Amino acid sequence: MPLLAVQGLRKSFGDTRAVDGVDFSIEAQRLISLVGSNGAGKTTLVNLITGLL
Repeated sequence: MPLLAVQGLRKSFGDTRAVDGVDFSIEAQRLISLVGSNGAGKTTLVNLITGLL
């Protein structure tokens, strides 16, 4: 059973798609990282998961 599971997460700002159909799960005792270039949507993804957006 995953500690966190995300399915079909989406967020747009006007015509700009910041997060488009993200799916993943994180199992217990796993180390993961989120990498990407500036403006790739990393912060938006985290803010969606934590409920800030």
